Amino acid sequence: MDRPKLSASVVILFILMLVLAIATIVTVQVLSASRPSVRERFTVYLEKLAPQSMVVAATTQQRYEASKEFTAKLLAIFKIKAKIRLTALADVTYVVPASNPSEWSVSWNARSRELTMTTPAPDCLLPAVHTDTIEIYTENSNILTNMVFSLKEEAARMRSELSDDLLARAKATLSDPRVRSSIEDGLRKCAISFCQAARLGAPSAVRVEMR
Repeated sequence: MDRPKLSASVVILFILMLVLAIATIVTVQVLSASRPSVRERFTVYLEKLAPQSMVVAATTQQRYEASKEFTAKLLAIFKIKAKIRLTALADVTYVVPASNPSEWSVSWNARSRELTMTTPAPDCLLPAVHTDTIEIYTENSNILTNMVFSLKEEAARMRSELSDDLLARAKATLSDPRVRSSIEDGLRKCAISFCQAARLGAPSAVRVEMR
């Protein structure tokens, strides 16, 4: 029994469809190869942060206690021999340096839509002291109320030095699990913003690894 023969037009149409399919595959491959990688796009994303050159990951407000060196300097101004404690509320901003994008890395799983971000170790800026919250407590000493008020006023005028003094206390919180969790949350928001800017779409999950 003779098999039905395909008409010339059908054969030509089949060949054209095959050529079109091959051309589409080649075009997609060429475009994919010429498109910057996710890593390259992330580097550009970080470079656009200039002049900040940092990612603000979290902010907290906490009451910190000044060092004995600071309180001794404060007492010396009034020539008072006493033992005091000085505390104040301060805003602390936690950042991750971005001046060197090579210290960052990202990997994108297109199938699962998961992003992994590795960053440098976080740091914090100088605490912004709320001078109106300065409190002074005396220990084994009797200091007149007026003198305590004067000490507070002088400490407020020494705001810059007080911020420098409290920086060590603020840096110590970088190992606090709650603070690190807040920083990671901030970095995840940064990762999501990057995905939107790079037109990757919303990631299904973001994993943050801080060195």
